[in-house]
Amino acid sequence: MIRVDLKPDLEKSLPKLGHSEFEFLFHHSLAGYWDWDVVSGETYMSPSFKAMFGYQPEELENHINTVFSLLLEEDHACANGAIGAHMESQGKIPYQEVLRFRHKDGSTVYVNCNGRVVSWSDEGKPLRMIGTHADITESKTNEQRAQMQARRSQTLFEELRKQKSKNVALEQFTAIASHDLKEPLRTMGSYASLLLSNADEANSTMSQERRLQSLKFIASASKRMTAMIDTLLDYSKIGKGSQKSEVNLNEIVQHVTHDLANQIQQAKAQVTCKELPTIQGYGVELGQLFQNLINNAIKYTDPSVPPVIEISCTTEENSVYQTFDVKDNGLGIPEDKMENVFELYSRAHIDHGFEGQGIGLARCKKIVELHDGKIEALPNPTGGSIFRFTILST
Repeated sequence: MIRVDLKPDLEKSLPKLGHSEFEFLFHHSLAGYWDWDVVSGETYMSPSFKAMFGYQPEELENHINTVFSLLLEEDHACANGAIGAHMESQGKIPYQEVLRFRHKDGSTVYVNCNGRVVSWSDEGKPLRMIGTHADITESKTNEQRAQMQARRSQTLFEELRKQKSKNVALEQFTAIASHDLKEPLRTMGSYASLLLSNADEANSTMSQERRLQSLKFIASASKRMTAMIDTLLDYSKIGKGSQKSEVNLNEIVQHVTHDLANQIQQAKAQVTCKELPTIQGYGVELGQLFQNLINNAIKYTDPSVPPVIEISCTTEENSVYQTFDVKDNGLGIPEDKMENVFELYSRAHIDHGFEGQGIGLARCKKIVELHDGKIEALPNPTGGSIFRFTILST
């Protein structure tokens, strides 16, 4: 006993229309149709169906295996899954998929496939399935071109944004550097003028001790200016000539703590690091980032309190960024210094007598931005600071 599942109007019209009539309709609608005997595998494929892939009617055997031989192998699972879902649901789940077929000339044809089981056995087994294929290659190609153009536009936009950001950073760099470099120059110029005005020892009121002191000030300012120039050169070279590669951040932190072993031991510091990811990044620069943050956490602390440094990473769902926290229990950052602490020569603890030129956190910011991320300083609720930064994981 066979159960036929057809709409009444279609059932009435079937005997009146043969393949030639159907072929005329589908030929003029730029579609092909097929009629599959699920039990035997025999499948009628209309001439327009075969022409869609560059074949004459007699060139292809009318069998379901022929259809799958034309289907790209990568799409077999998708096609089988869709047909299987349609049959297992007794037709409640429609069969409708966009699949890729191989044309006779080797090109790819995108096809919108629709079908329906129209005949079932008493046991609910599919016996006959019919359907249509419509060539949508042109619209798919246009869609891909549009997507490609959108990606190119987005890439160009990102490049322009980065260039604008670099120009702003360069302007800030130039302004800050020129301002701070003038300070040792002014010192040298002032004391040099003083020495010149007292060059005639016979008429000079300047003592020998004062002369030597002035020369020491000039030498100190010169040394300070040399150090500033060196750090500026190092800062300007961040990311230059480097290539992204796979970086295991657990290994990076291990190397950094090994290099800082003496400082860690002398300060009796405790450095803990939770599991960190492996990312695409600049290994040397990432090492400098963690070294600066750990070194600062050891340095800017109460000598009577052993430093405690915690490093962790979290990833939000559906985010391409990794978020890192470097927490410490140090002196923290004054609220009025939070906004500009990452600027060149900004020093949060200048009143505490700590040595430094105020370029470490500026270097950290540049490294993070090199990885398309952001960095900020936050107060640690238990005391100290949290340096939080994001890094693009791909």
